[in-house]
Formats: sequence, C-alpha cells, structure tokens
Amino acid sequence: MTEVIVIGGGPAGMMAALQAARKGNKVSLIEKNKNLGKKLLITGKGRCNLTNYSDLNQHIKNIIDNPEFMYSSLAEFDAYRLYYFFEGLGLPLKIERGDRVFPESNRSQDVLKVLQKELFKAEVEIIQDEVQVILTKNKRVQGVKLKYQGQLKADRVILAAGGSSYPQTGSDGSGFKLAQALGHQIIKPEPGLCGLKTKEDWIYQAEGLKLKYVELKLLKAGKEIFSQFGDLEIRSSYLDGPIVISASMLIDDDPEKYQLAIDLKPALDYQTLDQRILRDFDKYANKYFGNSLGDLLPQKMIPLIIDRSSIDYKKTVNQITAAEREELIQLLKNLKLNIKAKKGFERAIVTRGGISTEEIDPKTMESRLIDGLYFAGEVIDLAAMTGGYNLQIAFSTAYKAGNSIN
Repeated sequence: MTEVIVIGGGPAGMMAALQAARKGNKVSLIEKNKNLGKKLLITGKGRCNLTNYSDLNQHIKNIIDNPEFMYSSLAEFDAYRLYYFFEGLGLPLKIERGDRVFPESNRSQDVLKVLQKELFKAEVEIIQDEVQVILTKNKRVQGVKLKYQGQLKADRVILAAGGSSYPQTGSDGSGFKLAQALGHQIIKPEPGLCGLKTKEDWIYQAEGLKLKYVELKLLKAGKEIFSQFGDLEIRSSYLDGPIVISASMLIDDDPEKYQLAIDLKPALDYQTLDQRILRDFDKYANKYFGNSLGDLLPQKMIPLIIDRSSIDYKKTVNQITAAEREELIQLLKNLKLNIKAKKGFERAIVTRGGISTEEIDPKTMESRLIDGLYFAGEVIDLAAMTGGYNLQIAFSTAYKAGNSIN
C-alpha cells in the first residue's frame, strides 16, 4: 500500500486526498487550520460557485494564465463530470445565469459536508499540523517534517496548500516556500480577481455606492482591451464589484499604464441620453443645476459629476448651454479614472503566479524535478476569470493528481 500525504485541506487538497484513497492508497491529509475547507466556505459569497456548466473550450477560453496546461486535467475531469460527481454524492445542484453552478441550498457548508463525509468513508486520516519541510532523498520524496508531530514517512506527497489570497483562511504562500526549497521556480505571486485603487481620490467620496448595470472599459495606452457590463461598488479606498475584479485579471505588474472608463448609462446612446437630459431640464427649468440630476443619478454620485463638470452648481437649468449639456453627457458616458494599484491579497479571490507549469507534467501533475511530488490547485501558476472556472481548476488538477498515484 502506497503511503500518500496531501498538504492542504482546501478544495484541491480534499479532492486529491479522496481520489488517492479511492485508488487504494493510505492517505493522510494535513491541514494547519482547525477545520477543513475554510476558504471553500467563503467562495461565491458563501454560496460556493462550484464550476461553470460549459465545455472544455469555454473553460480554456476563460483561463488567463497557462490555459494550455489545463487540457489534460479538464479532459479527464471537466465541468460536466464535476457536476455529476457532486450530485452522485447526494448534493443537489442548480445552474444559474452565466452557467454558474451552485448547490441548491445556496450553502457552501453543504459542499464541505459531502466532501468530509467521503473522506471519512475513504478512511483518510486528517492531521491538524503544519508542514515545515518536504523531505527528499536523491530527488525523490521521503515524507514531511511537521511543526508539532515530527517526521511522517510517505511514498508520495501532493502539495495543495493554496496561494496567497485571503491569507486569513490559511492561504499564506507557505506552499510556494515548500516548493521553492526543492528547487521549483515560483512565478511572482500577484493578487487576481481583486479590487482596483485609482489615483483619483474623489471617487471614494461616494463610498458604499453600488452602481447597477454600468459598462466598464479597461484601457491600456488609450486602447480598449476589455469591456463588460455589470455592477460596480465604491469602497473606502478602492473600486470593487464583478466587473472591476474581472478587469483586474487583464492588468499586469505595472497598473499605472491602465485607465478605467465608466459608462453610467450604457442602455442609452448619446442622442437618447441627450433627449432624457432635456426632459429633466425642462422639468426642473427654474432649479439650480445641482438640484436637477436626482432623476438621473444616485444621490451620492451627483456631487461628483457636478464637480467634474464646468457647470456651476447654482446655475439655473434654463441657462445651461448645448455645449455644457454635451460635456455632461461625456462625463456620464465616459467617466475616466487612472489606476494606481491593485487591491492586495487580503481580499483577492485568486492568486496569479505560483509554481511554474513548465516544471509539472500536465498528464500526471507530478513534479519534473522531484519524483513522487505532485501539485494541485492554486499553488500552481494557473488563474481564470470569475464564473466557477477557478474552482474547476482546483478540482480538475486535484482529481488528476490523486488518480495518478497507483
């Protein structure tokens, strides 16, 4: 019987341990947190977006970093297999907008429960401890050294310790250090699917404002490279929301080269918006300009737009010129902000960077440098857009790693 140690009790670690145990191996799962799946519980805002119910090509299209590496893992365990894997464990699932898959209960806790139940049935030993060193001899795995319980012998080790995002859940980058100590190249970890900080502080005066269905464009050197409709949220020091975190995946390690352009009224073209403003101006003809935008904009947004325009707050609406109205339309349709930085790892959904895919065999997930060492999940230099694609990466690579151990 082969002795297998899996490092990390997140989604990848649990799946890898389960599959390795189902192959008849003796498996120990080491997790430094008191409970398994701490990060899994917060995914999808606590609902757990398990995957995207779409084919392999759709997943490859949405993987930003090293998509070609995922062909083998997805071919073996794609979104459809994942869907029926969990339903087969007694977890009813549903498909929502954008083909996103959630448990019917909307509770990530239920996903964790079925995984824990299967680990128990497969007789996987759960050890609460922290791996300090992966032990090797002649470039082959020998076991691990634990912080509290000393050395554990193993024939195979699967490293699924996560990345650096949401470090409070245990994803603190420790997996990178373990791999680096064995000679693996670590592509510089960066926050992915995260908020964005702008050079303009005035936008944060609208802290707490959620802008529904706006269009966000990402520009690089003045050229549009990304566009998406959706919701945007203004926080105390950064911009957040689905369209912002999606845009963040297209930003490299020099954020200051990028600019955001927000269309606050994407459902209205310029001419239609002009007619709408004219109707509002006719309605409030004798009011100050500052009191005429309440039907058009959220209250918190009004002073920001007024400050950006050259129209005096106390100018009577019936005195506003066509040129000034055109300027207002430009602000509403093309509000520009310059990016200063990405929000850090503390709220990033995924980690970009990690163990170089060039040093991992995609057909087995085994290290090309150390025999008997396998990798799964976010510790690898793999990252995708939102929509369930990142959890699919975790489960697919873990399934592949666990099944590769005979």
